[in-house]
Amino acid sequence: MQPGSSYRDSTRASDADRAQVCAILDNGYADGELDADEHRQRCSSAMSAKTHIQLLELISDLQAPPPVFTQQPTIAVKPNQKWIVVATAGGGIAAVAILGFIIAAWHSGSSPSPTAPVPAPTAPVAAPTAPVAAPSAPVPAPTKSFSSDTTGTYLPLADVVATVSGDFQDDLGHAPEHVSCPGDLAGQEGAFERCSIIDNGKRYTADVTVTAVKGIRITTHESINEVVPPPPSGP
Repeated sequence: MQPGSSYRDSTRASDADRAQVCAILDNGYADGELDADEHRQRCSSAMSAKTHIQLLELISDLQAPPPVFTQQPTIAVKPNQKWIVVATAGGGIAAVAILGFIIAAWHSGSSPSPTAPVPAPTAPVAAPTAPVAAPSAPVPAPTKSFSSDTTGTYLPLADVVATVSGDFQDDLGHAPEHVSCPGDLAGQEGAFERCSIIDNGKRYTADVTVTAVKGIRITTHESINEVVPPPPSGP
């Protein structure tokens, strides 16, 4: 591969020229024309090449077309015009510097200094008001529940007796003298047992029924009635 006739062998290479040759070397390596060592060595030489001929020697045996190197234009300056050109350039630089100073001064004097943005007024925050409590549902009478690993959920005998005694006191105004119940009340909806009450020589029955079971919570209903003795039979 021979360089174009419009270039001299001693023309200095630019970074763009070196990059073109490295790209051609990359393509040659990709096409299998160069092995890895050749590709590495030639790319290193291309990056340190000083002239076009040194670059062309690195790709002269490849099938790629010759690169089009960047040719810097040359300007011939006559000796008697040298000082005129320099003076003209110096005057232009001074004029540009003065013009830049005037523009900078105009901007600094006419442009208002930036001010911090004024936040938009916010709506007044209303004072917190106390929450209005919703009317609460009537609280049922407290019930007790117990659980056992062997028998499951149930209401122990002592609590059945206490529940019956409390209901009797609510109805008649005093605690009964004696309350007797069969035993523990099973924690199953519909479970029932009847207790006996003796007070001031009178007998009463107290029916205790399980109305609901939720987990270990047992709800019961109690009904207390006086036992009226039968009339004495005639002779």
